[in-house]
Amino acid sequence: MENEIFGVSNVDSPGVDSPGRSAGAVDSLNGLILTGGRSTRMGHDKSQLIYHGKPQREHLIDLLKPYCNAVFWSVNAEQAAEITTINQSIIVDAFDLVGPLNGILSAFQYDAIAAWLVVACDMPLLTARSLDALVNGRNSAKMATVFYDSDGQSPEPLLGIYEPAFGPILQQAQVNGAYSPRQLLRQNDVKLLTAPDIRELANINDPKARAALGV
Repeated sequence: MENEIFGVSNVDSPGVDSPGRSAGAVDSLNGLILTGGRSTRMGHDKSQLIYHGKPQREHLIDLLKPYCNAVFWSVNAEQAAEITTINQSIIVDAFDLVGPLNGILSAFQYDAIAAWLVVACDMPLLTARSLDALVNGRNSAKMATVFYDSDGQSPEPLLGIYEPAFGPILQQAQVNGAYSPRQLLRQNDVKLLTAPDIRELANINDPKARAALGV
């Protein structure tokens, strides 16, 4: 299946003086918002839930724009068919895979020489505080820069910067039938950071967890 791109990006390229951005991260970083999950536990498309006055996928565009050249929604084929009137660049899942590896791998197929700042759509507590820490802590000589997850020992794959060198690793993993981004991060040379507020990494996947947020 060939990768398909629908829509035209409405993301302008910010300058080096944009808030939260370091000069060394300007020209090589694209944003990827993972929205292609089936949302079976939530019962609704998680990327369109409203926590901050607008659909979460739109809120995350606003968060990522100061750090990235362009920001894309990573979508499945069904979502792509519904996005026909929105002026937003998307990358359609190009592989027959279940899980976030599909979106990240499809992004590298679209642009193999960019680094990708990947964010899952189900992190409604995420703020610029964590993104600042991630971008400022980035080591582009490593395969990726990610936070430790809530257990303080494992890498969190759904919020991180994946460098171009990680693309071939993902491709080989797909060939080998290894579909866990977390496991791939464990097996390779990555930069691990401590999140400034671990609560911002919380994944909200079901109505009970959403109700507990109170937002």
